[in-house]
Amino acid sequence: MSTITVVGQPSVLTRRVPGFIRRCWSALQDRRRRAKVRAALYALNGRDLNDIGIAHSDIEYVASNLNLDPRGI
Repeated sequence: MSTITVVGQPSVLTRRVPGFIRRCWSALQDRRRRAKVRAALYALNGRDLNDIGIAHSDIEYVASNLNLDPRGI
């Protein structure tokens, strides 16, 4: 794919790349954050999970929806 640029003006493709990289980086950080939460919750036993108000079956849901309060499940 080739792009034609006017001298002094970046091509449309060049302007979109930083936004794309920023979104990819953000998605990677979110995925890592969810993985850490998931690992921490799976490390807890049933009694500890009950103390914080979630069941073992809710771990995937809680890890996928970090903006929700698990006490409201």
